[in-house]
Amino acid sequence: DLAPQLFSLGSAGVAELSGLRVAYLSGGGGGCSVDPAAVGELRAAAGGAGFGGVDVLLTCAWPRGFYLKLDPSSLPADLLPDKDLPEVGLEEVAELAVKLRPRYHFCGGEGAFWQRPPYRLDARSHACRMVGLSRIQEDKKQTWLKAFGMVPQAALGGAVPAQPEGTTDCPYPYAALTAGGGGGGGERRGERAAKRQREEWVKDGRGWIAEQCWFCTSSTQFESHLVTSVGDEAYLTIAKGPLVPHHSLLVPVAHKASSLDLSAAEAAEVRSYISAVRRCFAARGEALLAFERYLGGSSNRAQFEHMHLQLVPLPHDVANGAREAFEREGASRGVRFELLAAGTRLSDALPTAEPFFAVELPSGETLLHKLATNQRRHPLQFGREVIAQLIGKPERSDWKRCLPQEQPGGPPLGELERELASSFQEAFAPFAPTFD
Repeated sequence: DLAPQLFSLGSAGVAELSGLRVAYLSGGGGGCSVDPAAVGELRAAAGGAGFGGVDVLLTCAWPRGFYLKLDPSSLPADLLPDKDLPEVGLEEVAELAVKLRPRYHFCGGEGAFWQRPPYRLDARSHACRMVGLSRIQEDKKQTWLKAFGMVPQAALGGAVPAQPEGTTDCPYPYAALTAGGGGGGGERRGERAAKRQREEWVKDGRGWIAEQCWFCTSSTQFESHLVTSVGDEAYLTIAKGPLVPHHSLLVPVAHKASSLDLSAAEAAEVRSYISAVRRCFAARGEALLAFERYLGGSSNRAQFEHMHLQLVPLPHDVANGAREAFEREGASRGVRFELLAAGTRLSDALPTAEPFFAVELPSGETLLHKLATNQRRHPLQFGREVIAQLIGKPERSDWKRCLPQEQPGGPPLGELERELASSFQEAFAPFAPTFD
């Protein structure tokens, strides 16, 4: 204590002050780094038994990605006008803002006042308010001192304050890990995945990815609430507008156009995930039908194509008719398939990358359509269209018609989608792979 009610906190830690639980991390302002040991200390505190979050988080650095999940038009024109917002702040601070679950996050390293609309980690958590503060008395028009009233979390008896109007989803991609997205090793496993993937969560050097790609975790289009499991090289997510319950997508973390571009480590993890999903579906009496498309070419659409493997559970009697259905529908559209024996890798059949559509059948065999040896390109939604016909519901070929239906007075679409993701997470948990 420096004086009554005046405290010097030190470099990093968690302290109780006047009943409030306060986490703090110094350093990192002005583009400087933070002490890895200090960050590790706070990670360990967040991973401790019975940890329920903190009331306040104090950091010098702003969190990287603080502006995401907001309408760009809502950002003030004078918000750090001399800086590129995707480069502001530190990823370590963003990660801690998720793991420590603060109700308020104050940061002062950018020397500018701005209060972000509150955000939530999930529908059942309290909201967090991030507030950037300016330098002391540097500009009398800028707020450098913030007063607030708060009932300590410990005094709430487990009650969660209502999320205020205008609350957004969490802007930081680490929320998918904290919300239970790990593959099977708990908090330690999630932390390792975050460290491995952190490079991918920085703004991609190609600006069109950061703005356009649905599957890059650094993108403003990324919907983290759909994520169900996160590995070192890939992640699993519920399909947007699923054909059937538990219809999932398997996606590499790095922006790769197709499975032909995967590294050895990425390909191995993808195979592990496929095996785990197959076991999960089998336990429910269902077979796995997997398909991938690669459009290729030089169009703008092809430029930001991010590989995703569609994993669809089907009753065995339905799945057994998949080969005939794809070949019949393909023939009607001028799309011819060749059959690859079980165990044959696409890279063996496609030594050089070219547009393709591939379906892995329950037998392990693969139907492959190669544009180079066909006169017709496969339609964009060809896989969905054939499977929708196969299950007797052709209208489900349109993913927008498969979105959960909001009801008057009921939960919003995002919460309905979270329920779908949670349902699959629960079913998948016993089969989730662990990567050493």
